[in-house]
Amino acid sequence: MVGAGLTSQAQQSWKDLETKVFPDIYHLATEIGKQTDKVVAKGSAISITTSKGTVSLEQRRDKTKPENVKHYEYFLLASSGKEIPLRQMNAHRTLEKFQLKLLQLKEQLAESQDDDVERLLESLF
Repeated sequence: MVGAGLTSQAQQSWKDLETKVFPDIYHLATEIGKQTDKVVAKGSAISITTSKGTVSLEQRRDKTKPENVKHYEYFLLASSGKEIPLRQMNAHRTLEKFQLKLLQLKEQLAESQDDDVERLLESLF
């Protein structure tokens, strides 16, 4: 029975990725994308551009499942053309890393905007 409990937890955890975690990160990326061209959320992908290239996280419906079952797979894509399918543990880690980087960028953008506003106000008065 322990194995059944672990399977149930894993299924719930995977379900959380598609119903809670990915949508939250996608929303954050959309918000940041309005302030910078370094982040894009479009379709089912979130892309972050760095000096090393663009890295994208894509959510795709698993076509091996029936149409009425909304099960998704996650892929990490690089601008070099590399595509890595993510298993559950790697999907969680990747989503966490994307979220952390997006939150850091959001904070940096807010600080930058504060500095820009302060300089503009000082130049006016």
